[in-house]
Amino acid sequence: MRQELPAARAWGFGLAPKIILGIGAGFMFGFAVLLFSIPLIAAPVDATSLWIVDGTGAVLLGFACFFVFGLIALARSRISITGTTLHATIPDHHNWLLVPSFRSVAVDLGQVRSVDRREEAVRAFGFTTMRRSLSIVTVSGERIGLFSNTENAVGQMPIAEIAAAIAAGAGIGVTDDGLVLSRAAGLYGAASSAWTETPLDAAGAAKVRRAAARTAQVVAAVLLLTLVVRACT
Repeated sequence: MRQELPAARAWGFGLAPKIILGIGAGFMFGFAVLLFSIPLIAAPVDATSLWIVDGTGAVLLGFACFFVFGLIALARSRISITGTTLHATIPDHHNWLLVPSFRSVAVDLGQVRSVDRREEAVRAFGFTTMRRSLSIVTVSGERIGLFSNTENAVGQMPIAEIAAAIAAGAGIGVTDDGLVLSRAAGLYGAASSAWTETPLDAAGAAKVRRAAARTAQVVAAVLLLTLVVRACT
């Protein structure tokens, strides 16, 4: 009797985060174009004022491009299990202009030796952010970083569900590698394939989480202040 293969499963990003990034990119582009057009539609201004306007427009244009790159990453990132094979199109690296690159992965589940999850703390400019990463290790010893979710990001890949599905297909459990301090950029959801960091102990992990909580509070306060200022002007 022929054995039926399990139904295919696939994970990606929904429509909502794509719409949010699309609206953000459109707003930034439109505002930048408006600023660049001021000399054409307004009375002549002094050189210093014009430099400030052009500089602001250039910054907004840069943010707009970043939003577009993020939208591309959301649209292309996908992990699926078809039969006994794991397929993934995932962010890999980016160049100095922050343009993302992607790679395709195809691994037979029977060749998966380990499915690993961990939390990563990233420190930059005095702030600490948290993310969750997923990787697999093949029987040949190759580690493949699949994806990482930054906390409070617009889009989130269901890492726990994906890890459980891969582990079930491979007939193994999911390994929790704790919390580490990571230097990997993790931009667009790229996950490191070199898990050489030592997990923090309980005290170190608690300290890092408190720092990440303070960072989230600062970000929330800045956003609230921005809304108040805009409402009062």
